[in-house]
Amino acid sequence: MSGYIERLDRTIRQHQEWRTKECLNLIPSENRGSAQMRSMFLADIGNRYNAPDRFYRGTKFADELQSLTEELARKVFNARYADVRALSGHTADMAVMLALTEPGDKIVSVNPENGGYPGITHLGLGKILGLQNQYFPYDDTAVNIDAKGAAPMMNAPKVVFFGSSFIPFPHPARQLSAQAEGVCVYDASHVLGLIAGGEFQDPLREGCSLMIGSTHKSFPGPQGGIILSNDEEVFNRVAGKIHPGIVDNIHLDRVAALAVALIEMLQYGKPYAQAVVKNSKALAKALVAEGVKVRGASKGYSESHQVLLDYDPARLKALSLRLEQANIIVDEGGRVGTSELTRMGYGPGEMETVAELLAQIALGKKAPDFVQKKVKTLVKQFQQPRFVLTSFPKLAD
Repeated sequence: MSGYIERLDRTIRQHQEWRTKECLNLIPSENRGSAQMRSMFLADIGNRYNAPDRFYRGTKFADELQSLTEELARKVFNARYADVRALSGHTADMAVMLALTEPGDKIVSVNPENGGYPGITHLGLGKILGLQNQYFPYDDTAVNIDAKGAAPMMNAPKVVFFGSSFIPFPHPARQLSAQAEGVCVYDASHVLGLIAGGEFQDPLREGCSLMIGSTHKSFPGPQGGIILSNDEEVFNRVAGKIHPGIVDNIHLDRVAALAVALIEMLQYGKPYAQAVVKNSKALAKALVAEGVKVRGASKGYSESHQVLLDYDPARLKALSLRLEQANIIVDEGGRVGTSELTRMGYGPGEMETVAELLAQIALGKKAPDFVQKKVKTLVKQFQQPRFVLTSFPKLAD
């Protein structure tokens, strides 16, 4: 038994040391949660249940926690309705599709080949639910939906999904939602933190009946999901699918952690989101100056937390492996994210250093072990998260 304990302890400690003290974390799907947020996972409430049918007793504080968190979500996103029970952005997508579609219905989204989220397409829920997946025409140069080309198809789909896994620029939600006959949904999984800070776009005021998303990417919360709306009828249909069909235990420790992140965004959301976008622009500019190819030049490279490298898939996959050897963590799709570095206090000046280190690997100028030493030296200077609550009540034992 002691062997398992030692192995577990060693694994967690090694991960903690490596990823938080020795690596440049540039995956745009990840972020650094504050100590205050993470402390909520120690609370007893995480071992408890609550349910809308009141089957369980002893839930008065659990019910208040859910109510408080949804109140905070409504305030942060200026929404009339909020539901925080979804365990992930994908779970929220599932609730939308189960509520608003039937087998054979058409839905439109960004094609996975253009960086769309595979989970709602013919590769995921679309196939499982028997839907007809259609895809927006796409402008590779602008790295965005081709709004003019998409206009003629807006009268057919039952649900129109904006949002994407690769999303350096706001989608033409206002323009296309005005022409759509179906329900418009914005999957803000990647850009939720930027929307919270008012620095990307505002889907609920651009014609979308729903905004759903993950709470742990550009939004610096726990792993989880959220559903937001100003449309009572559509919201109730979607929220009605959560319990008991999709989620039973909503993981109340996660909900508490989300509440902390929402409070942080109420206080610091604007400067945080501004800093993220500023860093993305600086990183893209610096990478190009170093000779690295970046997509979206005609639009200024990025308006989000993502910078997209412009190489073929095979080269991007190989590059991600070489970068990992140098302790620079990216994904194999060529997305480079600035959210976590921004949370840790990196600014435009540091983005130039990051670009130089990444370019040394991407262009074969330096060996990974040489760059790794430089990375470790840089990372050690940024160990205190920013845009977080400076005081927070500690849990009593």
